[in-house]
Amino acid sequence: MRFKNLFIFLLLLSVNILFSQAVIKHTVVEGESIYSIAKKYKVKESDIYELNPNSKGTILQLKTILSIPNKASKRKKTNDIVLSENSEKAFHIVEAGESLYKIAKKYNLSLELLKERNPSVKPESLRIGDKIIINVNQEVPESNRNETVTVASISDPTNKDANLCLDELGNQVHTVVKGETLFKLSKKYKVSIQDLKEMNPEIVTNLPIGYEVIIKRGDVELVSHQNETQSVAKETDEVALANMTKVDFLIHKASQNIGTRYRGGGTTSAGFDCSGLIFTTFKSIDVVLPRTSASMAGVGVKIDRSQAQKGDLIFFTTNGRGYINHVGMVTDVLEDEIKFIHSSVQAGVIISSTKEPYYSRRFVQINRVPID
Repeated sequence: MRFKNLFIFLLLLSVNILFSQAVIKHTVVEGESIYSIAKKYKVKESDIYELNPNSKGTILQLKTILSIPNKASKRKKTNDIVLSENSEKAFHIVEAGESLYKIAKKYNLSLELLKERNPSVKPESLRIGDKIIINVNQEVPESNRNETVTVASISDPTNKDANLCLDELGNQVHTVVKGETLFKLSKKYKVSIQDLKEMNPEIVTNLPIGYEVIIKRGDVELVSHQNETQSVAKETDEVALANMTKVDFLIHKASQNIGTRYRGGGTTSAGFDCSGLIFTTFKSIDVVLPRTSASMAGVGVKIDRSQAQKGDLIFFTTNGRGYINHVGMVTDVLEDEIKFIHSSVQAGVIISSTKEPYYSRRFVQINRVPID
């Protein structure tokens, strides 16, 4: 009996050690969001939600303990493939910023093979959430249906050159390896540095490993079609913006900066302080506010909290001295909760709630600024 208890204890201990290597325990502190925590640990927000399903769609409370995937763990998670409930085909769910080329590369497939398996998918109209067939012969045990599985590698003998490939637009794309620079790529492919910069407007001087550089433009007709599609989408967005109320437009403009870091005195996408975000947002509709939160508190009409509406300014005292030193803009009003966008010192531009204990205790007032 004694031996049996010892065996169970050692078994539980070993399981606990293995799990602790795979995850990190993080305690939520003031001003943090899932976004900022994911950025801190260099993981995806979806990875955090996967380990903490109860945190999705709820307000993140102070001192909440979250499990974070440990990237340094030996338990390395490889390419994720989502299996459909009623099929034995393996799918990839498209995420933001992904293209067929990137998906093909992720699963070590040629672009041609991936297109062959997805004949109805148009590269230029790929959308977030689309299902891409990865492996048509993936066997799925009944017990594993509707779960995420890991596949170490899906081989493709047609993919011979890992450094220079064609993307879905026919562009020749080079994947940067250790030690490569813009100058070296220019020399290697006999392309001027200026041409490389024009084809890759977002290119950085110090090329990180894995960075994808367009070396030569591809299918002009396809590019033209994509530009046409983007132009139509842009026109649609412009029409939608034109039909927005000024308040909705303000919230739209401010929300475009979510994730931007905090920067004292900042009024650009390089970084905002709290009043800098509000000042810049209102300036987009030609309303010029004072530059500090304390001065903004004297603008417009002070209203009761129960009368708050979207677009109102909400003020707090966060310095322990009792006077206003923080400002945000109301984005939503629920029964007993006000959500607001602001630039937090620790998390940058985020949306927070008056239900969060930190802001609930430090709330001061709400002002309505005339914008018509």
